[in-house]
Amino acid sequence: MSRAPRKDGIANREKILVAALRTLQRDVTAPMAVVAQEAGVGAGTLYRHFRDRNDLLAALQVRSISMVLALVEEILSRDLSGIDAVHEFLVRTVRHGPDLFLSYHGAPKTSDPEYLRLEKGVWDGVHELVVHGIADGTLRADLTAHDVIIFGSLIAVPLPGVDDWPAVAGRQIDLFLAAARAG
Repeated sequence: MSRAPRKDGIANREKILVAALRTLQRDVTAPMAVVAQEAGVGAGTLYRHFRDRNDLLAALQVRSISMVLALVEEILSRDLSGIDAVHEFLVRTVRHGPDLFLSYHGAPKTSDPEYLRLEKGVWDGVHELVVHGIADGTLRADLTAHDVIIFGSLIAVPLPGVDDWPAVAGRQIDLFLAAARAG
């Protein structure tokens, strides 16, 4: 019989993931010791949660793609036109950008099965948003989920040295949607 994780263990794991995100966004090659120091935990605590660097990187990516999938599922649950759904996806992707660690943004590619399952859910969900928009006449017929996801990945992470990234990204979203609009 396995025990449920302790509350302090869950809190430590999340603290490590947040610290790893900050650390690895600055330097994807940062040593595990730097991640532990940033999290304020000992190396033993870090390695109790993540057996090695690849395990930590996969956990960060699973955490990130889970956030994106939750976003897509929430948008799908609402009664939005296709273009409004894509707009909402892109705007909220920009908001989530600082919390994401994905290969689309420079993280190493992962073959973690959980990540791949969740990623497929994202692609399928965005495909559903696009198909709905084509069917309701708000999105052009040749738009694809690939177009939306690639564009979303391009605007999710702020460009270095650009002030007020949400405003800049918002303008890019408006331009993308003007091009994606049917008619």
